[in-house]
Amino acid sequence: RSSTQLLLISKWHWQPQTAILIVSLCGDVIFLAGFFLFVLSYSEGSVSAVTEWPLLTIAIVIYILIIKLIFMAYVNLIPEEAYYWNYARHLDIGYLDHPPMVAWLIWLSTSLFDKSEFSVRLPAYLCWFIAMSFMVRLTLDLFDRSAAYRAALLVAVLPIYFGLGFFMTPDAPLFAAWAASLYFLERALVAQDRRAWWWLGVCLGLGMLSKYPIALLGLGILIFLIIDRNSRGWLLRRELYIAAVTAVILFSPVLFWNLHNHWMSFAFQGTGRWSGKHHFALHVLFAWTLLLLTPTGLLGVVRLFLRDRTGATAWRRRTDTENRRYLWALTFTIAPLSVFVVYSVLNTPKLNWTAPVWLAAVPLLAADMAPRSVNDEGMWAKLTQRLWKPTIIALVFILSGSFYYIALGLPGAGPMSPERLFGEWHELADKVAKIRTTVAATSGSKPILVGMDKNFISSELSFYSPIDKDGSYNIGGAHLFGHPSLMWAIWFPKSAAVGKDLLMIDFDRKRITASSLTRHFATLGNLSSESLENNGRVVGYFYWRVGYSYRY
Repeated sequence: RSSTQLLLISKWHWQPQTAILIVSLCGDVIFLAGFFLFVLSYSEGSVSAVTEWPLLTIAIVIYILIIKLIFMAYVNLIPEEAYYWNYARHLDIGYLDHPPMVAWLIWLSTSLFDKSEFSVRLPAYLCWFIAMSFMVRLTLDLFDRSAAYRAALLVAVLPIYFGLGFFMTPDAPLFAAWAASLYFLERALVAQDRRAWWWLGVCLGLGMLSKYPIALLGLGILIFLIIDRNSRGWLLRRELYIAAVTAVILFSPVLFWNLHNHWMSFAFQGTGRWSGKHHFALHVLFAWTLLLLTPTGLLGVVRLFLRDRTGATAWRRRTDTENRRYLWALTFTIAPLSVFVVYSVLNTPKLNWTAPVWLAAVPLLAADMAPRSVNDEGMWAKLTQRLWKPTIIALVFILSGSFYYIALGLPGAGPMSPERLFGEWHELADKVAKIRTTVAATSGSKPILVGMDKNFISSELSFYSPIDKDGSYNIGGAHLFGHPSLMWAIWFPKSAAVGKDLLMIDFDRKRITASSLTRHFATLGNLSSESLENNGRVVGYFYWRVGYSYRY
């Protein structure tokens, strides 16, 4: 509590009384959550599932939203966020590695609220609200109000979704579009509502403008239409094709950009992902799933999809409609997941890739978190239901504690070192700006800043460094030396650096002392290092070197 109060007073400039009140309320929320979970729920007849889960959901969701709101403006942008802010600074209808939605949202937010960590992240916060609302509506249609509350709780606390409402990456709008698409898919395929197809086309189009993997829902649609006899009729009706055309029309700016840029984005995300040296990494996908769903969540998903034939008779007594709902959830989870499974047999997947895939399973998990009937529950079901409450409380404390570590450090551990995602980027930019001024005083011109890693340093410096008088940031990337730097190769071409002095910055000494650098300059300065501090404590070092009169 004292750390949060210090943060609100020193960084947000709140009055001490207000900070104490807010922090106390947050503490009370956690106390009430624990009280409902571990006291009343174990008192016979004290609290029913009808009232227990809604109260618990409201308490924890409010707490998490407040915590996120407090830290959004204080935690330095992670390199990916700074990189996508540069998307917005170079506003376009397409980019090498992603569609433009993330850039458009950041541009809109920073235009309305000026440049800050808060304005960059605000769209992610709003996208999480949109996704949660659609998941609640979807679960309400499939099950009941109590299950809908539990679905909101899962979307709030599962690690796989927690960060999507805080960090502004393409995954945030994808998350919202995927959840909305699932809602309208259920309305169209299970409820047989023809009007839902129109909205589905809009959601899929917006999703394709966010991130390409939402196209995997198309595979799910095709499979469901084939295996569900009640839905095959849509193959002969216009609504399905109107939805497809609507999605393509909304996605057309990206098609146009790729057409005029040698299809580079599709090549990067398509053949580029599948090419190169292959190696088995299915165990990595399993590890990411275990981390993001938690062991309890993964156990629940496996049990539900295996239908728990060892003891639960409820599955075998379901109606036709219930079976179609189950088939729907299974199809729209397994179909997109299968692509990542195949990919993992040959290549290493990334942590966030499967995040939206599990959304279709959330309503099933939510419905299964509370026992239906003692006689209908097998041992496996009872185990997962007992594990959910301690898992949720553990997640609340772990996720809250992670914010304290990122922002202020933990006792005995200190803050994160600067080369990591949440490092001292502001401190780095301030020190680099002073070095640049000193170099300019000696050489007579300000050198171009160059981060020597893939794009982290260049992206962070562009956000936190002061703008030059000509309105530019004069920052290049590692592509100046033949290494990949994604969009930096387009934003700052090699020709713009010819004849200029470069101030090279890196956390890795080896890259900045490589012998290959000599051919790119008339002369090279000596290697120097600077320390980075957090609250007076040295947390790491960076290296810098000046190269004079660049050539390529």
